[in-house]
Amino acid sequence: MIKLSKRLNKIAELVDFGASVIDVGTDHGYVPNFLCENKISSDIIATDISKNSLEKSIELTRELGNEKFVRNILANGIVDENRDNIIIAGLGGIQIAEIIANSIEIAKSSKKLILQPMQKTNILRRELNNMGFEIFDEEIIYEDERYFEIILAKFSNKIDKGLKEEDFYFSKKLIEKKDKTYLSYLEEKKTYLKSIISSFDPNSTRSKKRSEELNNLLNLVEEVIDEISN
Repeated sequence: MIKLSKRLNKIAELVDFGASVIDVGTDHGYVPNFLCENKISSDIIATDISKNSLEKSIELTRELGNEKFVRNILANGIVDENRDNIIIAGLGGIQIAEIIANSIEIAKSSKKLILQPMQKTNILRRELNNMGFEIFDEEIIYEDERYFEIILAKFSNKIDKGLKEEDFYFSKKLIEKKDKTYLSYLEEKKTYLKSIISSFDPNSTRSKKRSEELNNLLNLVEEVIDEISN
């Protein structure tokens, strides 16, 4: 029986029952084999750019007798095969956006993208919008003293040109849900921004400009905190 981390378990929970799935950057193959073991999906592709990582997934798949249901493929990104659900987790937001852009037609045909960036979530949100994908929900998980944001998106062929750069820093869905974990995340972000701002040299022109930028972001964070709290 595979026991997943809190982060990976949430990702697995978000997979549609009976969906064909691809897990990009599968590493040890935990999620694909969990989906198979729990009869959530019987048609799963696990890919990884690392041969060593994929061999671990192949070994786990073999140990659990899931070879008929989990296909392990050495690949850089999404393979050229339509999938109901596409999982890309544990990579940077910029890298995830590039993977989607490089397989845009496959991504468009998917019913659900399950994306978990380790950083640069704002850039991923921006690029999804620019490519015509709608973020229809978000989740946030706290584990091992770290917050993990999970984005659920699908192709809508609509680009919101009214969004500003700062809009991508925040999760509209988590704000709407008044998510308590997201509130804690923003409180931590607020403390972090204050500490950076206080460390700047007030006599430096460069520091002054950066301080102004971060103060603007801090103000926005405080506004969102108030919105969730009230």
